[in-house]
Order: sequence, then structure tokens, then C-alpha cells
Amino acid sequence: VISAAQIQQNAGRTIAQLLNEQAGLSLPGALSNLGTVPSIYMRGAASGRTLILLDGAPVGDPSMISNEFDLNLVPLNQVERIEILKGAQSTLYGSDAIGGVINIITKSKGKPFVSGALSYGSYGTTQGNLQFNSSINKLNYTIGFENQNADGFSSAKDITNKGNFDKDGYQNNSFFVKAKYQIDSLWDVQLSSRKTAYKAAIDYGGFMDDKDNEFKNATTMSGLVLKYKKAKTNFQLQYQYTTQDRTYLNDSADKTYLIYENNQYAGTTHFADAFLSTPINKNIQWIVGSDFRYGSYNQTYESISKWGPYNDVFRDTFQFQNALYTSVLINDNAKKWLLELGARYNNHNRFGNNQTFTFNPSYALTDRVRLIASVSTGFKAPSLYQLSYNDKLKAETSFNTELGISFRKGQVFARAVYYNRNIKNGIDYNYIDYNFFNFIQQKVNGLEIEIQHPITEQHQFSLNYTLMNGQETNQNRITTTDTITYNYLLKRPKHSLNAQWNYAINSKWNASLTGRFISERKDVGGYAKPDVTLGYYTLLNANIQYKWSKRIVVFANGQNLLNDNFSEVNGYNAIGRMIQFGIRLN
Repeated sequence: VISAAQIQQNAGRTIAQLLNEQAGLSLPGALSNLGTVPSIYMRGAASGRTLILLDGAPVGDPSMISNEFDLNLVPLNQVERIEILKGAQSTLYGSDAIGGVINIITKSKGKPFVSGALSYGSYGTTQGNLQFNSSINKLNYTIGFENQNADGFSSAKDITNKGNFDKDGYQNNSFFVKAKYQIDSLWDVQLSSRKTAYKAAIDYGGFMDDKDNEFKNATTMSGLVLKYKKAKTNFQLQYQYTTQDRTYLNDSADKTYLIYENNQYAGTTHFADAFLSTPINKNIQWIVGSDFRYGSYNQTYESISKWGPYNDVFRDTFQFQNALYTSVLINDNAKKWLLELGARYNNHNRFGNNQTFTFNPSYALTDRVRLIASVSTGFKAPSLYQLSYNDKLKAETSFNTELGISFRKGQVFARAVYYNRNIKNGIDYNYIDYNFFNFIQQKVNGLEIEIQHPITEQHQFSLNYTLMNGQETNQNRITTTDTITYNYLLKRPKHSLNAQWNYAINSKWNASLTGRFISERKDVGGYAKPDVTLGYYTLLNANIQYKWSKRIVVFANGQNLLNDNFSEVNGYNAIGRMIQFGIRLN
């Protein structure tokens, strides 16, 4: 769990940047220009293989190639905490949960409050947000708004060193409202709605400036959650409706072959889930549930080039899937043994049905030391975009094992986990017949070490290290006519290390220092070209907060203080030294 206190210590940053520092997670694009859509790799699983939940409901864009979710659509200031579940979680959470699940939980408090923040920093970055919470009898509601602007820097890397690449700006507006009504002592219902829209001038290709390219992305999410709770029995019914609108507009006067390009996507999703969790006896808890997912999208494209005009309309297409899942949690009287057994049956209207299972035992050697293990399967349904090319695609499947040990004594916590995952029928694009196909075979194993240690009451120290070994059998990226096994995964480092020291100087001052090391990675060198090596980099970040009064906090946040020059993605720049100053009101 990334707590509210940790989020406050990272004021001025993004969700992607915060996730990027967690064990087993890598998000290339998180440190690129604002407006870049970061990829999400958990334990080496490719983009679209980590399920993102917003307040418990899966979110994704059905018009994206792998149904990815754009983290730019949720400002960090609106988040209460983030829960991270690693390893295959498809039994309870369904498609896309091959690498794991990230549940982003937005702010909602029972007590009336007003909070807000203003900040200004490098690259002309400004942020402002305001949130208000109040109650009327049994109704509690929260309203929030955020605006973010930046002049930015050139997204594309200028290897000519002529210095004529323009800055790529960014603007984001986000509004949300949540209302919770306590029906009685057992039942409550929550309604929520969110709208976020941003525009960015991200360059369309690596090493190439685009002075008139514009990308817009907007989403609306509206949902309902009905809950019942009595002792250890819980029932929940949830529904969420989401719309997505994306536009790429390029009035390309600076290109010799393309004069105009307009690409528009519109997507819609429905998600419904109901589950019951109840004790069978004092040692067995039973969960049973069912969910339904529906997605549709359409696309229009028009362009004018030196070869003349071209127009294309992709009509509405849709897919849906429904599932039944169950899980049993068993413990002995002394709670030394804990065991989870789970299974899911999933039925998809295009490719048919599939099943997953979970087997998670753990055993307490002492009251502080616990052995943990897991064997599970996961799956990813082909996206609508992929099915529009090839309606014969099957689900991508994975088999996962892990073994670890954890230690906890008061606030001291340590954990070491070894994991292994095999993916079959991986979905990717085929450059022989220019279509999507089930072919990729991926093998990943790794080690994650996490330590949290309060050295004294004033000094807190945490560290995480990830070792990841990956192997992937794929189409040869140079010849595009044969297959080859690569002993690495694109954009994903073999070694990553994060360390943080937090110092509570006194009742007024608090400071933290974060160091991050990322080893060399490979990335695509271009069509039919060898892969290239991206160099290692080291980042030093700092945050300092001063409690001006009971309700006012002044803060400063610095990223890449050593001004390391690096790239997360081949052909694109990442942030240099970045300083932000701000004030927060509670």
C-alpha cells in the first residue's frame, strides 16, 4: 500500500512517477514530458498485462491496442492511497491481471473538510487543486477539481544539436464528485462521477520534431456501489460506465509528405460486479461472485498527403465477457497456516471460455516470520482493436509461481520473493501479413527485496531491489520474416534499486531523500533495425515540508537533482533537473 502520508511526501509528482519506484514495477514514460502515456510493466509483463482499478472497478480504453489505461487521467492529488497486488490475480479480478493489479483509491472522508494546493516549478509547470467535503444528515459528499499546465520541453530528442525543436506543452483539467448515503447500520450506497480532459503536443516520432501535432484525451466515469456489512459477512454490488474520446491532430506543415492528419477514437465500457464474502465457520471464509464487462469503440481517420486525400471509417465493434469466480480462505486456530483456493470460469462472446485457478499457502514460522508461496494462472482477453484485425485470436495465458519469506516486528518490515512466470499464446503484431496473432512465448523470473526500517523515531529508511530475467520468443525485429528468442525484454531493466530516507527534523520540518538506480535496457532501434541499448541512470530526488500552522504546509520538491541525462524510450527526452514549490491547505 502507498499510503496517504507517502502521497503527501511526493507532492507535485504523478501517479506514474510514484509507481515507478515500487519493487517489481517499471513505467517507461513516467519521467518523460507531461502528456506522455506511460507503459506499465509489472514483473516484466508487457503493457496492458497489469490491471488498473479505480475505486475497485477495472478501467481501460477499448480503442487502445492492448486496452491500456492512461494514468494521466487521474491526478495524484485526488488519490487517498494505492494498493498493489503482484502476481497473477485473474481468479478474482479477471482479464489483464497477468502481472498484477493496481487499485487507485480516490479521496473520500467522513468528516467535513476543505483542502487545496498550489505549486509552481520547472518547465513552466503549475498545479492547482481544491476539494470540499461535507455532510447532510446521512449523506456525505466530496467535490474536487484540479488544473495542471506546463510549457514542457521537446518530447523528441534532438540528435542534430541544432536546438530548434519546440517545447511540447500540456494542459489537464479534472473534476470529480462522490456521494455516500448511509441507508441504515448495515447498508450504504455510493455514487461517483469523474471527468478528466487533457491535451498535449507530444512529438509523434522519436528524434523528429512536430510543431503542429496535438493529442487530446478525455474520459468520463460514473459509478454506483451498494454495500452490506454485518460482522464478517460482506455483500457488494458495483456498476461503472465509462466513455473515452481520443484525438490525434497533425496539421503537418513541417512535413514534406503529409499535409494533414486527423485520427479520432471513441470508446465505451460497462462493468458490473457482485460478490458475497461470508464465513462458513470460524476457520473458513468463502467468497463467490460474478462480473460482466462490455466494451465498444469506433474510429474515423482522414489525411491529406502528396498522394492525395484518404478517408476511413471504422464502424462500431463490441465485445463482452461474463464470469463466475469463487475463493475459499482457510486458517487453523493458531493462524499459523493460511490457505487461499480460488477458481474462475470466464466466457467471452468472441473466443469462447477459459478458466483460471489460484493456490496460495503461507505458514508462520514464528510470530514475526512467515513463509509465503503461490501457484496461479492468469489470462488476457484480446482487445477490441486486435480482434478488429483478427477475430480468431485466443486469450493470452500465463502460469505463475512464487516463493518468499516476510518479517515484521512493529514498524520493521522485510520481504524477499522469488517469482517465475510463463506466458503462452502471447498477442502481438505480425509484420509478415500485417495482422495480430497468438505467438509470443515469454519466460520471466526474478527476485524482489523490500525493507522498511525506522532507525529512530525521527529517521525512517526504506529500500527495494528488483532483479528481473526475461526471455521472449518473437518475430525477428530485423528481418521480420523469421522468429528469434531474445534474452531480454524491451524497455525493462534487469536491475533496479530504490532507497528512501525520511527525516522528521522537528514538529515543523520534515525532509526526505530518494535515490534510484536503473540498469541498461534494450529498446527498438526502428523498423527492420537492430535493437539499441539505453544507458543506465541514477536519480536523486528530495522533498522538504514546513508546517506553517495547523492548517498550512509549505513544500518544495526536487527531481533528478543531479541533472542526469538519460532516456526511458529510444528517441525521446526525459526530465532534467526539476524543482517545484507549493503550498497546501487543510
